[in-house]
Order: sequence, then C-alpha cells, then structure tokens
Amino acid sequence: MDPIVVKIDSCQYLTVNPLAVVPSSLITLATSLCEYYGLAQRSGRVDTCLAGIRLFRIDGYRKYSPQMYEQGIVIILQGRKIGHLNQHQFNYDPQRCLLVTTPYPIVCETFASHEQPLMGINIDFDITVIGQLVAMIEAQQHSRFDYEGSCGVATTQMTDRMYRSVEQLLEVLHDPLDAQVLGPSLIRQLFYYLLHSEQGYLLAQYCEQDSVLAKISAVIDYVQQHYATKLQVHELAVMAGMSVSVFHKVFKQVVTDPPLQYIKKIRLNNAKTLMLQQGMAANVAAGQVGYESPTQFSREFKRYFGLPPSKIHEQTGFIR
Repeated sequence: MDPIVVKIDSCQYLTVNPLAVVPSSLITLATSLCEYYGLAQRSGRVDTCLAGIRLFRIDGYRKYSPQMYEQGIVIILQGRKIGHLNQHQFNYDPQRCLLVTTPYPIVCETFASHEQPLMGINIDFDITVIGQLVAMIEAQQHSRFDYEGSCGVATTQMTDRMYRSVEQLLEVLHDPLDAQVLGPSLIRQLFYYLLHSEQGYLLAQYCEQDSVLAKISAVIDYVQQHYATKLQVHELAVMAGMSVSVFHKVFKQVVTDPPLQYIKKIRLNNAKTLMLQQGMAANVAAGQVGYESPTQFSREFKRYFGLPPSKIHEQTGFIR
C-alpha cells in the first residue's frame, strides 16, 4: 500500500505508511497526557512529573526551520517529522524514534494538523544507567559494541517491546507518585531495548569514555557552556586528545559540520532563544553569544534562519 498523500498550502506531502500504525492505546494515552499537562488546546512542550521527560504537542504543519536538539530520545506517538543535518535526512514518526547523542541544530519539518496533532515525548539520556546496561550486555555477550563511524544522530525502528515500555511510561506519567516510583525502571527498560536496536551502538559509545563519540561529546559539552567566548580549534583538539587535522576529520564525521561552523550555529540558535524567550534586542543578543559585530550577526542570522533578526518573532518553529 502506498503512503497517503495530503495537501498543505497547495503542496503535497507524504504521511506515515498506513501499514505501520502506532498502537491506538498510545495515542489515547498521549491525548490524555496532553490534557493532564495543559497541552490539549495548544502547541508547546512541558516538563512532566518525572525529571528528564518532556511532553510536546504541535497542532499544525511547520515548515523547515533550524531547531536545537539536546541529547536524548525523541519518540513520536502521532504525526511525523523530517530532520535535515547537512547531507543527512531523518524521518521519524510512530515507526522510528530519533536518537541524539550530542546537541545539534537540526533543520526540521513537521507534519501535523489540528485534527491530528503531532504528539510525542523527549527522554534525556542517563549516562549512569546506560553505562551499567552496556557493561552487563558486553559481559554477557563477551564482546564490545562497535562504533561504526557514523554521525551522532540516527533513527531506529520501534519494536513491540519498546511500545509496551512507552505505554507503561505514559500511564505512570499521569500520577506524580507513580512516576517517581515506577518511572525510572521503565526508562531503564527502554534504554535496554534501544541498546539492542539497530542503532544501539550509538548509545553504547556515548557512554564509553575512550570512544571517539564520547571524546567529541565532551568537547561539545564544553562548547555548549563556553560558546560566548573565543574558542580556538587547536585548544578543542587538545581537549579531545587529537591532532588538529584528526580532530577536524572526526568532528565533522560525528557532527557533520566543521568545528567553527558548528560553534556559529550554536551561537545563532542561542541568540534566537534569547530574543524569543527573553525579548532581548538583536544587538544585545549578539553580544551575549559572542558576536563583536552586530552587522555580521544580522548577516549570518538571516543566512541561517532565512529571515533577519527583526522578523524572528514571526517564525512558528518549535523545539523538537
């Protein structure tokens, strides 16, 4: 059976393959959760009663827009998104969840409607729990996970076991006490199933201190905290324990951008957040994220987001 074709603003878009439908119980639970957390009549993202898990809802189509993704898992319960990371494209929906091992600005397109809003959850990684599971799996199998050298963002197929874990998790998120008592074990269970998925090696390598992915992740963590300062590539290479040439090659392999390009995107995304969430003027936001020239900031902002800083409040993008 072919995918369903829908029209939005005179353009055609493919929806999720109708043969792979998320269990209706998950959609019912997601709808109930949106009501419980005040998202039933609006788009948005909110923290749930369990730390590290956020619920989001989008009630209409969203065109391509750069959005900052933090480390974690994105599970779509209804709707569909397409993410573009330079030459890579990620389709994630009720069939496939998204794994993000390092913070990325990803250009996203969202397929949803008022009648069938996109609903999903974000789950932060717990490096301690994942590390324990990796050690147990490797000890049982007498072999180590092998990092295949791909970028640090990927989608992986949802399985029946994953669906059952998510269903139980959505149930306990309706009650703070249930969430605190039962939630951590359900998240641990989900991490375990993900480690057995086709992209499980990404989770494993994220926790391996000496892995390439872990070294680059440590550098990115530093960039996330110091993006407003003058960052030198050779200093970041030393931090990763690599020569500058090797660092450039490995960084681009994992992140898909050279270091300086990635740093620029981080600065621009943080400036956008300051303007949208704190009402900060463009020139002030530019200085806050490390730009010395407001003119250069405006030029690079428009090139990246497709509109000048003065028009950013007209954008209807959504984080994750």
